[in-house]
Amino acid sequence: MQLTDQAAALQAEAFRLLDQLDLATAFPGYGPPQLIGSARSGLLVLRDLDVMFDAPGATTSGVLAGLAALAERCELLSADVRDERGDRRPTPRPTDERFYAVLQVGEWKVDLTFWIHEVDRPQVADAVRLQRISGEQREAILRLKHECPGYPELIGGTDIYAAVLEHGVRA
Repeated sequence: MQLTDQAAALQAEAFRLLDQLDLATAFPGYGPPQLIGSARSGLLVLRDLDVMFDAPGATTSGVLAGLAALAERCELLSADVRDERGDRRPTPRPTDERFYAVLQVGEWKVDLTFWIHEVDRPQVADAVRLQRISGEQREAILRLKHECPGYPELIGGTDIYAAVLEHGVRA
């Protein structure tokens, strides 16, 4: 199977999982779930789903209650939940406070980010922009993701996108 066909099959599988999770119902007090990352752009080589919420009212108990609801309707194998507010936020910017959950749902890794502050975040626009790249660029990105021994732990998708789109790397 070609990498583009494999990516399309994984994306279809990701959409089925997203429907099964029904995140809007599990987390009703938060903004609508927004699919981001490779599942949105169609550049999947791994079973990895990224979703974010604008969730200014998010609380530890609310996030945990939503995860409990997910556990009742899917094969939730594990969950790592982090409160990244205050001095635990991922960057020095005060608007980067969030709750972050990494789930194992069957064969899928599912990252859920609940942003406490509603500000423009580039993740959705970046994924949409990547939907419009050329076939040659798409093939190069998928090949690099597939063949790179450090992907995604040491070399992230954004590094590969930059290499292909900004520096013309093809192999």
